[in-house]
Amino acid sequence: MSNFETGVSGYVEAEATVRVFFPIDLRGNAEICCRQCYYFRTSSSSCALNGEICQYPNKYVGASCPLRRTEEP
Repeated sequence: MSNFETGVSGYVEAEATVRVFFPIDLRGNAEICCRQCYYFRTSSSSCALNGEICQYPNKYVGASCPLRRTEEP
């Protein structure tokens, strides 16, 4: 087990890739908003990925959202 009582000499960087699928209704309308995201915390109205508060989560994607839309096939 590591001992950090005297400090930290550096960090090992790691990344994660997540996939989120937003629903599309039978008319072809996509609902892309925080409320439809798997990582949206309803109890605190915040994002589980970045910890930021989501403004108007039922209507928009937060300004600090780390997700980037992928190219459609």
